[in-house]
Order: sequence, then C-alpha cells, then structure tokens
Amino acid sequence: MKRLLRLLLCTLCLLPLFGEAKAQADYDVIVASDLHYIAPSLTDGGAYYQRVLENGDSKYMPCIEEITDSFFQAVMEAKPEALLLTGDLTFNGAVISHEALIQKLCAVEAAGIPVLVTTGNHDVYNLNAARYRGDAFTRVPSATTASFASLYADFGLNEALSLAPDSCSYVYPLNASTRVLMLDLNTEHDFCGISESDLRWVGEQLREAREAGVHVLTAGHQNLFPHSIFRGGYVIANADRLAALFRENDVPFYLSGHLHIQHIVTADALTEIATSALCSYPCQFAHVCETEDAIRYETRRVEIPGHPQFAAEAAAYMTAHFSGTALMPPTADPVRWPDMAAYLQALNLAYFSGDLRNVDALDPDGSLAALWLEPGDLTSLYVGSILASAGQNYNIWDCKAGNY
Repeated sequence: MKRLLRLLLCTLCLLPLFGEAKAQADYDVIVASDLHYIAPSLTDGGAYYQRVLENGDSKYMPCIEEITDSFFQAVMEAKPEALLLTGDLTFNGAVISHEALIQKLCAVEAAGIPVLVTTGNHDVYNLNAARYRGDAFTRVPSATTASFASLYADFGLNEALSLAPDSCSYVYPLNASTRVLMLDLNTEHDFCGISESDLRWVGEQLREAREAGVHVLTAGHQNLFPHSIFRGGYVIANADRLAALFRENDVPFYLSGHLHIQHIVTADALTEIATSALCSYPCQFAHVCETEDAIRYETRRVEIPGHPQFAAEAAAYMTAHFSGTALMPPTADPVRWPDMAAYLQALNLAYFSGDLRNVDALDPDGSLAALWLEPGDLTSLYVGSILASAGQNYNIWDCKAGNY
C-alpha cells in the first residue's frame, strides 16, 4: 500500500500545475555499482574459491559481507531520496546470492529509502554460478531475465511508469520533476547491448518526459563511451544511437559502472560517469544531487566500524593481486624490476581510485614510465592510458543545472 501511494503521489505531481509543468528538478540519490555480493552459504573460503579470486580482478571478497553491510548502513544514515544500484549485484549470478542480497535491500527500503536496481553481466545467465567447498565446486542455478524481474520486482519494476519490451529496463517516478531510467543491457542473447525495440522505447520515454518538463536521470551497467583500452564487452552496442537519444532530449549525464575504475568522459555535451566497484579498492559509492543551481556527483568511501585499517588493507589486497613483476617486459633491466613493479602497482591503485592528481610524483624524472611504455605491448598501452589522465580527479563532477 505504501508503494502504491508513493507511485500515485508522484504520478499526480507530474500533472501540469496551472497549465505548466514544474520546471525545478531537485533530487538527492546515492549510486553504487559492482557489489559482486556472494551469499555466505555459497563459499567456505576454501582452496578452489581462493584460486578463483587469485585469477580475478582484485575484488576484495574476503570482506564482502562487511563492505556490503557497512555500505547499506551508510545509505540508511544518509537518507537519500533513492539508492541506485547499477548492476553486477552478485559475484556469479547465483539465485541464492540474489535472494541473500534482497534481504539486505529490504532493510534499506524499510528505512524509507527506495532501492532501484538493474542487471550487470554477472547477474543473469551466468554459467559460473557455483557453490565452493574445499577444492571443488558445484553448479547452482543462475538468475535469468525473468527470474531477475520476479526477484527484484519490489525494487523499481513494480513501481515503474513504463517497462521496456525486451528487457528489465524501466522508468521510475523519483519525484514531481524527476524520473529515473534504469537500463538493463544484459539479456540471454546480448550481454552488452540494447535491442531496436528497447531503443525506440527509450526514445519515447525521453521525449515524453521532455515534453512534460520532467528531467530524467539515466543509469545502466555497461558504458556509453570508451574509458580505457578495453572496449569489447564494455561499450554498449548501439552506444552511438543511445547517446544521440540522450543528447536530443537534453540528458546531461549517464551513470554506469562495469569497468571497476572511477572515471568520467564527456563528449559533445554528454557526460558518462563510471562509478568504481564497491567491492574493490577504494570501495566507494557516490552521492548525486541537484539543486536549482547545480548538479553535483561526488564519491564517498565505505568505512567499516571498528576497522580503521580497512582502506589500507583493501589497497594492500589489490596490490597483492596485481603483480607488476608478472607483467615485466622481457627486455627490462633486472636491477630496476623492484622499482618498476612498485611504480606500476601504485599507478594501478590511483587508476582505480579515480584520483590521478599526484601520479607524476610517483616517477619524478619519468624514467620508470619510459621503461613501461617502451615495449609497446598491452601493459604499455595500459600504462599509457593511465598517464594520459595524469592530474585528473574523477571523483567529483559539477554541472550547471541550467545545462539541461
């Protein structure tokens, strides 16, 4: 009943006031991406699970329960207008993990904070959904588009003003002057794309909102623009057409994740903000708000009560799982290997954190960077892409509200 009343109130508020739609768009939301939560019942922390983590991408899974719980506690204390979760909610798409996470989301909603979710590539049709015991694993059911819609029906879908024809994308009425478009870009046949029918639906929803004088927050998992050297499976198929729809309808920014790095790209007056992975160093999320004067995006880091060394431990975990020595060029001078490895690890930490203002200080004379850039291999491209952003801080973004 509470949900029905909230939906009715938001819908009524969208009606023109004295013949004119309300122009002011104020909102205050928290956004997080890539939780990669795993239900405790799915792992005993044994040998096979540890090998999976060692071959992964530095998700701080040994502390995933503490990270997730501390994050939700921070959200409940902040009391935003809504919490947006932009995909990769689970470690491997197991239905059991989705169900366990939903119990935590229910507590957030019970605190009066609507939770809006969408899928990530890990969340549905995941062939790696498994239970880990000792030195072995067994397959467990993964969520599908249909089961995801059923499991998370109370987290945006049931209250939607409109549902997409081919996916779990939906439009949610945040308040009298703002709607949220949550894009599901992960279906059984496409893990990084949007169908023709859904593209038309997006255009219709954006045009309808613009004509009503209502602003739209847009969010999804995969990326609208290239943010790194990695493109395939990261940038949305038909991204150019989706971006064109955003520009045509005065959408100033799009919220994503997927890369696990904190990064921002602006192209032709449209900005994409990729929020880094909650489960990886520096374990952060973002506060997004708009007033009459400005839109502001700013990250915050998870703090675990009674664990003051958590941030340092998360950084050490990422460093341990990113071996500069293993990536050493065969022509590198062995005498300089330790310095080269330490430099690359520090550079990687800065890259994931999104704060690259001080990376030049890591290598004052540029000699270590030169050694990494010389071979011309994938690692060289990776280092070059980081150094191209030297001096930038992607943790804060400001935009004049009038740019809508």
